[in-house]
Amino acid sequence: MRHEWLEYLQRLDWNTPMILALASGAVGSVITLAWISARDAKERKRQRRETALNLALSLESYARTCRTMMHKAAWATAESTSPISRDASKGVAVPAFAYPDKVQWHVLSRKVISELREYPATVHAAREYVEAFREFGEPIDLCGQVEYECAKAAMAALALARTTRRRHGGATWKPGAKDSAMERELSDFIASAEEKRKASLEHRMESTVGRRADAQPFKQALSA
Repeated sequence: MRHEWLEYLQRLDWNTPMILALASGAVGSVITLAWISARDAKERKRQRRETALNLALSLESYARTCRTMMHKAAWATAESTSPISRDASKGVAVPAFAYPDKVQWHVLSRKVISELREYPATVHAAREYVEAFREFGEPIDLCGQVEYECAKAAMAALALARTTRRRHGGATWKPGAKDSAMERELSDFIASAEEKRKASLEHRMESTVGRRADAQPFKQALSA
């Protein structure tokens, strides 16, 4: 059967109008499909870039909100010695975060979507952790914890926004005058806070060891 088809094709006159029309139609179809494919790819790229930009802008805006809350927490800490200290700390909390509505997630890769959607869960965990200080701790402890968690959340938001812009060809973030040194300020604050936490922990451990050492002779005297 295959041999018969080859003989038939060899006998065809490729210069006939019908053959030329069929060939022309096939070539036209291929060109049309290629053009549609290129157009769709360009449109998907545009959608990815716009979606990534909207997400990055949302993250950067949240970072600014966190920094504002840090200032509010610092003010409440300064008021901690006054009778209204608890009232001042009532509005101090890690801000909630959510991406804009109607985000076209389907234009992004699964890996990118996974990384972006993990961030709100991280913020939620930080908010719950801070609320434990509100219930059981002093206002000054609450404010300090809010400052620290806000700084970490803001740094993570800026890093994720930068990565999102870079992956999808978005323009580099150009912060205004107020935000020009924000990332450096956040980094310095986190480093300082962690150093203070480390020193405080070491001091507590030394105090605990000292109390145990002081109590040992007393126990020996009782048992004698």
